[in-house]
Amino acid sequence: MLNRLSRYFLRSVVLLAVLAVTLFFLITSKPVLSQRTIEASDVTTAQRVLSDTVQHLAQPNGNIKLIFDQQQLDALMNVASYALPQVEFSGVLNPFGVALHGQANLPLSWPRRGVQTSCLFMPSDRGFAIEHCKLGAIKLPGWIANPLLRLMVRTVIATPADQQLLALFARGELINSRLHFEAANASPIKLSLHPQIHRPFSFGSAQSAAADVEFYLQQLKQLQRQHKRERRLAFFAHKLLLVAINRADNSDLETEYTNALWALAVAFANKRFIYYANPDVKLHQVPNMPPMLLNGRRDLTLHFLYSAVLQMLGNTQLSQQIGNLKEIMDADRASGGSGFSFVDLAADRAGTHFAEHLASVTPQQLSQFNSLTFEQAIMPPTQDLPEGLTEQQLQQKLGGYNGAGFKQLEQEITRRINALKLYNSLPKPAVN
Repeated sequence: MLNRLSRYFLRSVVLLAVLAVTLFFLITSKPVLSQRTIEASDVTTAQRVLSDTVQHLAQPNGNIKLIFDQQQLDALMNVASYALPQVEFSGVLNPFGVALHGQANLPLSWPRRGVQTSCLFMPSDRGFAIEHCKLGAIKLPGWIANPLLRLMVRTVIATPADQQLLALFARGELINSRLHFEAANASPIKLSLHPQIHRPFSFGSAQSAAADVEFYLQQLKQLQRQHKRERRLAFFAHKLLLVAINRADNSDLETEYTNALWALAVAFANKRFIYYANPDVKLHQVPNMPPMLLNGRRDLTLHFLYSAVLQMLGNTQLSQQIGNLKEIMDADRASGGSGFSFVDLAADRAGTHFAEHLASVTPQQLSQFNSLTFEQAIMPPTQDLPEGLTEQQLQQKLGGYNGAGFKQLEQEITRRINALKLYNSLPKPAVN
């Protein structure tokens, strides 16, 4: 009896393994190397399309008219592919339908495989919808794919905007190879993410990322009253982290650091960050604070803190890519950009690094700095980094956004940040 059960169990394990391997090779394929590049005009176009779309959806006159062409779709796909380097997106508009394609390379050294997905959207008797999707070699008919799409929208977008968007999507039409979404006498669609989307970003509480952010905002307010002429971000950051250390006697130091960093971002970058930090604190409760400087510049403070917030809400790679996209957009001088700045990029990366590694900073490390030396401990030297570069100059001098010169400067910024004294300030133990 025991031998029979053992053989049955062994056959079941082998069968499951064979099915898993078969499924793996059905939904994956050899990755296709792409030569696609991103341009400043892509970022500018994508930003304009997204901004205009949100504004048109929310307009109160009741008439919604959105039109997308191939150039706009290409820009959106290029920006999405750049923001997520392991995934490549593409799309094609034609008189009969819209084909969207995505390829995600798996992080495997062997076998080298990628997951390819594609969906074909077409008008039908029931409205504009998915005709079919493919996951590798597996075909998913519309009666399976469309409920999944609706579930995804309802999961990401808060009510009632989710239902409004789905109704508008069903009205899609293809006219002269352009995708039209039109609705007359429609209620304004005010987009907001579903509350559950923010839950994964919680740190010290099940309800908020920074449960005690209000305490630290009040600490900043008191510090500003005591030092009315002080305008250095590093000064307030250092003072607030010392408060966090003293307060950590009754709680976790990482939690207190997180509360303090969120307070800095809310007070000195954008008041609306309070929604992500602690939605129980209302906007009018955030104290008004003067602009702060980092390396003598207001814009570097914003780059630093915005990147720190993106790191806390997402991950390092996403934070860095968003910073890159902002600078690529600035390189589009034709649209009013100030040019690509590696100084701004350094502030982006420094803010990301600060948020990522703050939890590992010990009280002994922090105590080695004062308000004067702390700035040099969190922000690398930038005097020799190029700024104001046009896209043409980037191409000529650095080989473009994927060129060897560009990558070399990125690596130099990373090297300088890794060498910052805040993260390397404790003396190493002597070796006997």
